[in-house]
Amino acid sequence: MSEFKISDFKMLEKAPYEKMDTRSNMELFIRGAKDKEKVYGPAFTVKFIKYALMGASRQTGENPPEDIKTLDQLKEYLISISEKLPLPPYFLLIWAQFVTDKKFEGSQAVGTQLVFRGFAEGEMESDRDAKPLQNADVDQILAKCRRTTIELKSSPLEFGYKKNEDGSIDLLYRGCFFSEGCQMSLNQGLLKRSDGRMLCGSTLTVCQWLKAGTGYEWDYTILEFSKPHCIVRCFTI
Repeated sequence: MSEFKISDFKMLEKAPYEKMDTRSNMELFIRGAKDKEKVYGPAFTVKFIKYALMGASRQTGENPPEDIKTLDQLKEYLISISEKLPLPPYFLLIWAQFVTDKKFEGSQAVGTQLVFRGFAEGEMESDRDAKPLQNADVDQILAKCRRTTIELKSSPLEFGYKKNEDGSIDLLYRGCFFSEGCQMSLNQGLLKRSDGRMLCGSTLTVCQWLKAGTGYEWDYTILEFSKPHCIVRCFTI
């Protein structure tokens, strides 16, 4: 899929902002980390905080406080130093998550699914439209997902999709705010799933929205990963 026509995709509303909201995205990622803590216990949190603070120290050249013991304390500290960081502080949470998963599982598997499930659940709970997603069609689900994530400032600048004859869906991301972090993690060998495929946090979140609306489990495969766009195929399993 080296070439594509944007006219093949149904493009949804363009995001009216130039960057993601730091606090809302930090809270969503911390919620996901707390879900993961329920599975792995305190050992996960200790290592997660350790790696996030290690990354922050490397970027700022400053030693972090020694009294950061909880995920909420970590969140507030990273937000407080955000002006000193070359990248938004939620990148440190993503990187710490990938490194911790590598230590616990050897690849990005169940643990990563838990984090982005918690992320998506946080998005859904913030939805101002209380109508349930059950038995919704793909168009309704993706429109609702896009509208909600724009309100939270957690969505790529441009997002579109194309429904295929076999029931799969191709997603188009343009101006994704996670692309630099993905490239950095990929360079460090941290973005591989257990079957060797590349991980995409944005699509993991979309898959949770699709699951909530259709009742089916969804998986994905990245077809293109590059600037200025990524294309990912989602399918039921």
